[in-house]
Amino acid sequence: MKKVILATFIGLLAACSNEANLSVDSTSEIKVVKVESELIDCVGVGPMKCLVVDGSVFYDSIQGFSFEEGYEYELEIEKVKFYTEETVPADASLYRYSLLKVLTKEKVEH
Repeated sequence: MKKVILATFIGLLAACSNEANLSVDSTSEIKVVKVESELIDCVGVGPMKCLVVDGSVFYDSIQGFSFEEGYEYELEIEKVKFYTEETVPADASLYRYSLLKVLTKEKVEH
């Protein structure tokens, strides 16, 4: 009986997992982007600091990328659709971004 209860509990936990939302689109897009040397103030769920990517505010993170203020970067990244319009949480992106390669990192003097 204890094994049945334990198995049921584990099954319920697995059903509540976000893993069901993983990688809804098996296609990905490889992009080369420019990251500016300073973070800017922005508002997502609350006030935060955002990257400036290709001249626009970038609210997401890039997995595997460690930003260092004072440097401009050119990055090769992968963009993968992670959610559908039906499953995306409020204030979340449909996409996940991952660093593939730092192409350049240049010190910027202000």
